[in-house]
Amino acid sequence: MIDDSNNLLQRGLENIRDPFSNFIRAQRTTSWFLLLATILALWWANSDYYSTYQNLTHTSIGFFLGDFSLHASLKHIINDGLMVVFFFLLGLEIKREILAGDLALPENRRMLILCAAGGMACPAAIYSLFNWSLDSQIGWGIPLATDTAFALGVLTIIRKHIPGGLLAFLVGLAIVDDVGAILVIAIFYTQDLSIVHLVSSFTLIAFLALGNYAGIRQPYFYIIVGIATWWMMLKSGVHPTFAGVAIAVTVPARPKLTSEKLLVKAKGIINSIQEKSEPVDVLGSRTDHEQVLEVRDCAERASTPLRRWEDALALPVALLILPLFVLTNAGVPFSSTTFIESLQQPIGLGIISGLVLGKCIGITGACWLGLRYKIGCLPVGINLHHIIGVSLIAGIGFTMSTFIATLGFDSQPVHLQSAKSSILVASLISAVLGVLYIRFVAAKHNIH
Repeated sequence: MIDDSNNLLQRGLENIRDPFSNFIRAQRTTSWFLLLATILALWWANSDYYSTYQNLTHTSIGFFLGDFSLHASLKHIINDGLMVVFFFLLGLEIKREILAGDLALPENRRMLILCAAGGMACPAAIYSLFNWSLDSQIGWGIPLATDTAFALGVLTIIRKHIPGGLLAFLVGLAIVDDVGAILVIAIFYTQDLSIVHLVSSFTLIAFLALGNYAGIRQPYFYIIVGIATWWMMLKSGVHPTFAGVAIAVTVPARPKLTSEKLLVKAKGIINSIQEKSEPVDVLGSRTDHEQVLEVRDCAERASTPLRRWEDALALPVALLILPLFVLTNAGVPFSSTTFIESLQQPIGLGIISGLVLGKCIGITGACWLGLRYKIGCLPVGINLHHIIGVSLIAGIGFTMSTFIATLGFDSQPVHLQSAKSSILVASLISAVLGVLYIRFVAAKHNIH
């Protein structure tokens, strides 16, 4: 066999592969992709090409077979289809955090749940005060959620000025926050409920859980039954993104093979390969090929489907699905006059006050109560000044808030435009205030 692993082209690719891979996987890169998608959507919607933007997002895509046809607009495919994958990934992260992450410790879990509850209740109450008895009251769920990707991206900008535990705290807070937002979507943003389809979807979810209990690890089983579950949930009237989270809960989280057994089996196979007098030839020798595959299968059985699928979906969701969602939903046409007017409406006032003030008051107040009455504790090196800064950054509700606004005001385009404009403004204010507070106030109080 000819070894050409050191040819010039391969050496050149190896020199750029690792830096490029690190760049793509960095949290800040995800935030940049979302920011670029936002800027592009806003420019497109306010340019001479606005008609092409509308045509693109409302283009019908589908297929027909005889008299049967299945089609939807590009926007609905992204919102009701691709976003299910995003919520599936969220569900995997939530399950992992509960089983083995920060939410596995009771004292951390209590504090995060308390802070997240305060960070949801206070914004919802503020929005409701501005929109009480109005038809815009349905948007009370908009300021509840935190955009994890944007929030973490902003926090990494000032990473050298904060303790390491603060990033983990924000991740845990955002995950609990996401659970609340998912429940709000499933319960309060459901229309024309079909009990038959809903029961069918939960039956399929139970079937997936049974498959997990029976030791089924093949992804095709979860993909096929999961698609059927998504379809039934879509037809039930409950937003199909809830199916993504429910399916994620059924994904196996335990390995079939312990690490000790992995080492024993892998060593046995590798020793048998080393004992051969001739070099290993995985292309020409079927025996060598099968032995290498057996090592791979052992490693796979020693890992968990939950972790493998989470790793596999992280990049496609961050670099494709979320930017596509932002691109098709963040395009808000406005002039300076209409933009300012929309922010002065009850919807705008409720969203901006809820995200900027409500998140800060709710999270910080809940944290103070938790510390005061010893309900939970904060990670080492973090105090209330850090929490104030994080609570301000948690007001960045861009992606999830836009998603809920789209659900609540789908048939009210004027309200939807006002909501999207206000979400942009509130997210920007929250990011700036959070960075400034942590950089100058928190640092001044000896908390690094």
